[in-house]
Amino acid sequence: MPLYALDEENGIVFAPDASTRKNYRCLECRGSLQKRSGRHRRPHFCHRRSAPQCRLYSKSIDHLVIQTNLMKRIPQLKMERPFPSVLRIADLCWEERKLVLEIQCSPISIYEVGARKKDYSQEGYELVWLLDDRLFNKKRLRIAEEQIRRGSGYFVSLKRSIVYDQFEFISDAVRLAKGPPLPINLFEPREILNRQIPLRQLQERKSSRYFLGDLYDRANRNSTFLKRLVEHEESLLKPLRKDPFYWIKKILLLILEYLLRAATRDYDRNLR
Repeated sequence: MPLYALDEENGIVFAPDASTRKNYRCLECRGSLQKRSGRHRRPHFCHRRSAPQCRLYSKSIDHLVIQTNLMKRIPQLKMERPFPSVLRIADLCWEERKLVLEIQCSPISIYEVGARKKDYSQEGYELVWLLDDRLFNKKRLRIAEEQIRRGSGYFVSLKRSIVYDQFEFISDAVRLAKGPPLPINLFEPREILNRQIPLRQLQERKSSRYFLGDLYDRANRNSTFLKRLVEHEESLLKPLRKDPFYWIKKILLLILEYLLRAATRDYDRNLR
C-alpha cells in the first residue's frame, strides 16, 4: 500500500496529490498503480496486479501507521525515499543525520537483513531497525531477530505508541530474560564513544550510534543501573556455564554465524 508513486515524467507523487485519471508506477517494482481513497480510508496507491515480491505491495496498514506517527514526531524524516543506485526504498530517511529507519512488521531473512545494511552503508547511511513487538520480542526469537538486535535495532509498540529498547538475555535463540521497556527518543541520535561498558549485550551491539533513553545511554550515565544489570547478567550466565556442552554450543554458534555471514556475502555477489 504505497503512499508515493512515479508519474509519467518519472516525478514522485504523493497519493493525496495524485489524480485517479492518471497512470502511476511503483517506486520499487515499477508495476502499474492506481490511486484509491474513500470516506473511511486515506488516499493511497494500489498495485493493479499481484506483486508479492514487491515490499511496497505487501506493506500493511500498521506499517503505514507507524511511518506516519514517526513523521509527525520527527518532521525531518522523508517517507519512502528512493535510493536508485542500490535499488532500495527507505521506509523513513533522515538525510541530515544519514539515518535510514526500516520498520519491520513481518518475518525477514538473515540474507535480506545483511543486504539492506550493506546497501545503505554503501550510500553512507546507517540502518536502524524498528521491530513491531506484536511479532518480535517474544520468548523464542524470529529468524534474524538476534542479528538485528546485535546491530542497531529497537522495538516499536503500536499499543503504547513508543519506540523502546530493553535489557535482555538470549541463549540459543531463546529470550531467557528481559527487562521493562526503555522508551527512546529517536530525535536524539548520538555517536557511541565508550565501548568499554562491561555488559555482554552492549559489547555485542555493533552500532556506531545510540539514542537518548536506550540501554547504552542509561548504562553509560547511571553506574548503579549498570552495576545491577551486570550482576543480573552474571547470575543468568552461571547456570549456562555449568552445562558441560556450553562451550561446544558456543563454538558451534560462532561457526554457524560465520557461515551465515559468508552465505550472505555470496548471496550479495550473485545479485550483482
